[in-house]
Amino acid sequence: MSVVSEDVEHDEDITSDETDAERQARLDTEVVLDRTSQRFVDELVAKLLVIVDEVSGHPLRPYQRPFAARLIESLIIDDGATITALFSRQSGKSETVANCVAACMIMLPRLAKIFPDLLGKFKEGLWVGAFAPVEEQADNLYGRIVSRLTSEHALEIMADPEIDETVQGKGRSITLKRSGSLVRKQTCHPRATIEGRTYHLILIDECQGADAKMVNKSIGPMGASTNATMVFTGTPTYEKGVFYNQIQINRRTATRRGARQNHFDADWKEVSKWSDYYRKFVKKELLRIGEDSDEFKLSYRLIWLLDKGMFTTGERMDELGDPSMQVVPAYHSSPIVIGIDPARKQDSTIVTAVWVRWEQPDEYGYFEHRILNWLDLAGMDWEAQYFRIVEFVQNYNVMAIAVDEGGVGDVVISRLKVLLPHIDIVPLSSQRPEQSKRWKHLMELMDRGHISWPAHAYTRRLKSYKRFRQQMEDLEKKFEGPYVLAEAPRAADAHDDYADSLALACVLTKDYTMPEIEQSNSPFH
Repeated sequence: MSVVSEDVEHDEDITSDETDAERQARLDTEVVLDRTSQRFVDELVAKLLVIVDEVSGHPLRPYQRPFAARLIESLIIDDGATITALFSRQSGKSETVANCVAACMIMLPRLAKIFPDLLGKFKEGLWVGAFAPVEEQADNLYGRIVSRLTSEHALEIMADPEIDETVQGKGRSITLKRSGSLVRKQTCHPRATIEGRTYHLILIDECQGADAKMVNKSIGPMGASTNATMVFTGTPTYEKGVFYNQIQINRRTATRRGARQNHFDADWKEVSKWSDYYRKFVKKELLRIGEDSDEFKLSYRLIWLLDKGMFTTGERMDELGDPSMQVVPAYHSSPIVIGIDPARKQDSTIVTAVWVRWEQPDEYGYFEHRILNWLDLAGMDWEAQYFRIVEFVQNYNVMAIAVDEGGVGDVVISRLKVLLPHIDIVPLSSQRPEQSKRWKHLMELMDRGHISWPAHAYTRRLKSYKRFRQQMEDLEKKFEGPYVLAEAPRAADAHDDYADSLALACVLTKDYTMPEIEQSNSPFH
């Protein structure tokens, strides 16, 4: 099975935002296969998954299978990926890893003789490091791998004359005698001295508790000479760390065209579809400790309980998204507002169209807002952007367009006033007081539930939706004196263009008086 994400939109790739050095590094490390090669790899992965099921004695569940396939694929194509799996407690994340590792330790060294160009680095065995923050946690993952390798099913496979393998060793490491494959248990505790080993596959279980410096300085380099694949598994916690940061990197990377999926998650609802015992137990826990308790959110709902510095949360984004609504490519029944965040050097120009229920403000004067559509102009030169913006705007009955006048905003405003003389083009300052005003207004709308966006199943596959969702979840809240600001984290591929564009559009409704409109039925249901 292929784990390359599909594009639904034919939009520009986010990689156009990279610096020259970043782009070159990506090109040097990215593995791109032609269709024939990808088909061969997919078939090989599928056959190895059969061995995984044979070794374990029971088939992988549907939510485990894509994660297992990607782990095996990374080893085969040698892309050195860092894969993350955020699964609810006792859902089988460590079991999935253990089953895959056991099967690959047996089979990859033998396949290396058949496909030396593809798998030659495993000719002397697959070397695996099993890490966890403390010894007891490392014991859990390592023990599962050993249990798999010494199970009746695995011993039966290894007894085949064509394999003829035996398991030896005890204590902190175990080896397959003929192939040279090994797995070693180690801790990633900050005070541990662990440098000096070399691995093809690095596993970090309960990674939410791992020390970032230990992972990046001591464990990561253990895979330098082999271009090792790394696998981080765990559950949410109260703080950001190496696990959270890598998940965000993988989610952002997944928004690129043709990118391979490196993050996988499964909450208790997904797991419950495939296990009645699990469903019954978790529902009892839900009643015992409460659905909104910290413990239930962390263990089963996969909600990170971070500090107050985040602008919003994934849970709130789920609540505000309308699963019955798709993007609306054209709408003329009532006046709408638009926000434009012009591109800077590392960003994209984003245009957000927002419908407003003008006739029904609440008792405090706040209107209901709905995002109709996004226009992402990443990688396009400015002359072409102007005409794409005009083409987009003509699909709507637009009352006003807010444009951030910072950077090249002044030039954009001047051109749009010429190209769209019948529409009010509103320049908005990038100074802190004005920024604070629009971010506070957007926060109020979100807190009151007065803003929504398309979240239909089809819409969720769009690159524009994925980027909007990721940027909103990445957005960090900053307090500077009396001002509340929001910005993207200082990390690779982190941007705030979609959030800026939305805030610009929505703040127009704070100051504008209600226009005269004709009442009509809602077009969204």
